[in-house]
Amino acid sequence: MTTAAVLACAGAGWGEHLSRTGSVAVGLPRTSDPAVLAACAKLIGALPSEVEGGHRRGVAGTDPAVKRRAAAWGSPATTLRCGVPEPPAVTVGGPDYTPDQNRYANMGDTAFVNWLIEEHEHSVTYTTTDRAVYVEVTVPFDSALEKQAASNALVDLAPMIVKNVPDKAGRFVDDQPE
Repeated sequence: MTTAAVLACAGAGWGEHLSRTGSVAVGLPRTSDPAVLAACAKLIGALPSEVEGGHRRGVAGTDPAVKRRAAAWGSPATTLRCGVPEPPAVTVGGPDYTPDQNRYANMGDTAFVNWLIEEHEHSVTYTTTDRAVYVEVTVPFDSALEKQAASNALVDLAPMIVKNVPDKAGRFVDDQPE
């Protein structure tokens, strides 16, 4: 059997597994950094069972820590990935750094998180820019109205992020003077 045939069979088996379990496939870069793994596990454990009316779903992937670094809600799934690399758009001096074109927004009621906003054809990706560990939330949409409402998911998630993922100075929201 050729390598391509083996990979095709493995891919088909993986797809069959996901369709049976209702899990969402989530790609993550591998990391062995204990600080990243600890922050992500703490965040994932604190996330709500619903986001914008979508129930929490299982996640699957090739990273052995996927269940401690990712979460998903609804169908099509809104996904959260923790411990992702710094977005190229915010890497000062990098080839994709465009400070005048990046769109940032603080979102949340009492827990503010700074987000890089990247729009795609059928989704919006929000990535934290003020946390010691980068957290990415991708919200799918089918219409202009859904695109407008995509940021509503962040209101549900921002409080959990600030309580469980330290800012770049190493502080949590509970450490801030009242």
